[in-house]
Amino acid sequence: MTALDRRRISARAFSLLPWVLIGAPGLLFAQTLAQELALEQTRSLAPVPPPASQLRSSLLEPAPASASDTQARDTQVRNPEAGVQAEAATTAETGQQPAGIAQPTADRDTLLHDGLDWAFCGPRPARLGSVPVAAPLAADTPIDINTGAVAYQQDTGILTLSGGVDLRRAGERVVADTLTYDRNTGDIETQGATLMERPGLRMIGDRAQLNLETYQGQMHNVSYRFSDAANLRGTADLAELLSPSQTGYRGLVYSTCPPGTNAWSIKAAKLKLDQEQGIGVARDARLRIKGVPVIYTPYLRFPIDDRRRSGFLIPTVGTSDQSGLELVVPYYWNIAPNLDATISPHFLSERGLLMGTELRYMTRNDNGRIEAEFIPNDAKYEGNDARWALNLEESGTWLGRFNTLVEFSAVSDDRYLQDFGNGLDITSTRQLLQRGTVSYFGDGWSLQTALQGYQTVDPELTPEQRPYGRLPQVIFNLSPVEIGAGLVTSLNAEYDYFDHNHIVYGQRLAMQPSLSLPLRRSYGHLIPTLSLNLSGYDLTNTALGQPTSPSHSIPTIEVDGKLVLEREASWFGTAALQTLEPRLYYLYTPYEDQSATPVFDSSDLAFNFANLFRSNRFTGRDRIGDANQITTALSSRFLDARTGAEMLRLSIGRILYFADRRVQIFGPTEDASESPVTGEISAQLFDRWRGRASFEWDPAEETDQWGRRTLQLQYLEPGAKRLVNLAYRFDAGNNIDNRFETTDLSFRLPVSNQVNVVGRWLYSLETEETSDAFAGIEFGQCCWKIRVLGRHFKNRADSPANTSVMLQVELAGLGAFGSSVDSFLQREVYGYQVE
Repeated sequence: MTALDRRRISARAFSLLPWVLIGAPGLLFAQTLAQELALEQTRSLAPVPPPASQLRSSLLEPAPASASDTQARDTQVRNPEAGVQAEAATTAETGQQPAGIAQPTADRDTLLHDGLDWAFCGPRPARLGSVPVAAPLAADTPIDINTGAVAYQQDTGILTLSGGVDLRRAGERVVADTLTYDRNTGDIETQGATLMERPGLRMIGDRAQLNLETYQGQMHNVSYRFSDAANLRGTADLAELLSPSQTGYRGLVYSTCPPGTNAWSIKAAKLKLDQEQGIGVARDARLRIKGVPVIYTPYLRFPIDDRRRSGFLIPTVGTSDQSGLELVVPYYWNIAPNLDATISPHFLSERGLLMGTELRYMTRNDNGRIEAEFIPNDAKYEGNDARWALNLEESGTWLGRFNTLVEFSAVSDDRYLQDFGNGLDITSTRQLLQRGTVSYFGDGWSLQTALQGYQTVDPELTPEQRPYGRLPQVIFNLSPVEIGAGLVTSLNAEYDYFDHNHIVYGQRLAMQPSLSLPLRRSYGHLIPTLSLNLSGYDLTNTALGQPTSPSHSIPTIEVDGKLVLEREASWFGTAALQTLEPRLYYLYTPYEDQSATPVFDSSDLAFNFANLFRSNRFTGRDRIGDANQITTALSSRFLDARTGAEMLRLSIGRILYFADRRVQIFGPTEDASESPVTGEISAQLFDRWRGRASFEWDPAEETDQWGRRTLQLQYLEPGAKRLVNLAYRFDAGNNIDNRFETTDLSFRLPVSNQVNVVGRWLYSLETEETSDAFAGIEFGQCCWKIRVLGRHFKNRADSPANTSVMLQVELAGLGAFGSSVDSFLQREVYGYQVE
């Protein structure tokens, strides 16, 4: 069962510290060394020719052998149980000294980071992929030792390697001036500077003591560096092994900032890490900025791995005209491996205490989320009643063929979203969807059943204007099936019960069988289709004189033909393939009076290039538009001859009408013989510019010939470091309420390597007002970012503007404090990415 994935505690940085700061590599090397150096007591090490290669490092300085050593040797030791003999060579024979570790601090820091890059700070970004998990070492994996001298005291059972010791085993390594091993007690002790390394971790300390039987020990004056899965570094005065799964540290310093920088760090007097429980506990912890303490906590409990743990999350702080100062202190509750909850008290200075809760769950078949908010007494709301919001989401697959989907939202009052929402997409919502769906997918067919309703949160809508509920909706689809001679048939059917308290309501059954003969070739296609639109109603609360059971049977004939012509071409010096794609689409649907049927779910389709080839100019099934028309269209594309990528696309088309369009939802009969001209343009402009435009132009109109037009231009550098979006949108609409004309500018521009400016300006030319505008600055380095943002926006044209300020401080590997500015920018600035 998959566990839910979530960030947990404010001290997230410590979750990257495994218990093996000293334990795992030290124990692994020490245990293997004890096994492989437990030679026969009577065995002698005879000189042999030198090894083919010496394990040396330019950063490891030679250390002189002890005067008591009888002879300096270069030794290669392998597991005696595997039958491999030990080898030795005198220094005099090789002319080389084994390696030790230089003592100066500068040399130690150089060695700590040598060969390890710092391409990111803190946890490894997902875009770089995961680090492969190293396979466990085999029991007979050899240890290669480069040492100045080997001495074994038979009477005490102590083996001494001196004169500089360099041990390597696969990807692991121990380097020390002197190493001793006591066979009687299992103690291993190093003297002088000591380096321990394994994949992803490197440590240097002054000396180390380890016991192979009790798994206890310590290392002094430790400097550590993590890589691969995370880039972080730090120091500790003392690292202690408490058990195979527990380690403790004193005088610990931790940071994810690259070497040479001191932007922030965590300093703790004591730290205990328990790998078995996945928990770390720090005492007397301080967050330091440039070495200056700014936050202190006497006790901090946090996770040290990806397992979820209950605890407080990072608080967020913000301010707005609507609610004043806002402080959110969320608490995460890890209920079960497949169940968790986040409880978020919101302290609103001008409204009171709002409690928010998010519950998430996963089962073998489905997953879901429940969100709820509750404020018992809103000081700024006219009524004294409690206010609340609820949102449910669920999706699942059952028995391999059943799918379920639930989307349910509700609020206590019409103004809740305006008062507590933080975006135009939320605050401008007029209806909240409440829908539950069960679908079954058979072999070549599907059946879907749904219950759907809405909560209207727009107080300006009258009861008669509120949307219908579907209680229920049943949809059947039969996938296209070839029945012989190239003929293809398909069927879709739908039953609905439309519920409403104030206007006509009732049942509708609609079906659309079709038969086509598709002829497809590499140079184009010709597809004639015959379909039949069947519908029947059983209505209640109809107007006087209107039938209660109207029905229709309306045929439709379509013929879709297209050619694809190609030639070699050039696009600004790049070899390209140009296409020319003429297309004709004929549509015939006879007129039938449908004025007796209500409009449950139909509306006019937007007029654009894609909709030139639709068989019905209305959505839904309540209106089947009469048609006797032909669409003429032409497209041309430039494709990269090497990659096939589209560099330019031009499309233009219009409809020629042979009869008036008498079926309408609103308005009189349309009698124009030609439709407006509509088209699209999409182009890759230069390296980083891309543009897109669409338009609707009616030359028959004396004024306002442009019914709809859009122009979008984007500049985007790799990684979204520099980003500019420009857009102009105009739609004349069906009436003055649907008309809009806006300009939209958003950007992210680097001022320097450490500073970016971000912003957006959405301006309504129709009302000559700013609908939404924000500007901010984000500055910092790899391991830290600060984002400050000011925003001014209106929920709707006739509502007062709201002003808010957001601040976020992000420390790589530790978390983000303040408002979720990064998430807001990703939602509001197209193409924005968090580094």
